[in-house]
Amino acid sequence: MTIKEASKKTGISIDNLRYYERIGLIPEVPRTESGIRDYDEMSISWIEFAMKFKKAGVSLEAIREYIQLALQGDSTKAARREILLETKAGLEKKLHDIQETMDVINYKVDTYEQKCGPITDELIASWKASKEEK
Repeated sequence: MTIKEASKKTGISIDNLRYYERIGLIPEVPRTESGIRDYDEMSISWIEFAMKFKKAGVSLEAIREYIQLALQGDSTKAARREILLETKAGLEKKLHDIQETMDVINYKVDTYEQKCGPITDELIASWKASKEEK
């Protein structure tokens, strides 16, 4: 498929697809005899894999390192596993932080009528009273 079709399929701009290939974030894309990129399903799979890592907040350098190691074969399994473990630990931390934030927000939503609402009403009444005094 053409780069335009790959862009449409993956939701990644043509410029970014070229850039990702140039920096080694995705393996070299097969080319036609005339040198035009010809994305196959394997190319799309690599792009999707890299974008999942990116979406998880993994740096482009770490993604590139993982993919370059993968292309080297079985001898790099331990190094790739280490990258995956580091990524997992980072995601678990983010998940924990998000859960803590959700707990605070849920508390505030659940107690809004009993606590926040009356305080807001009191502030508005005080503000109105100060306007009437002037």
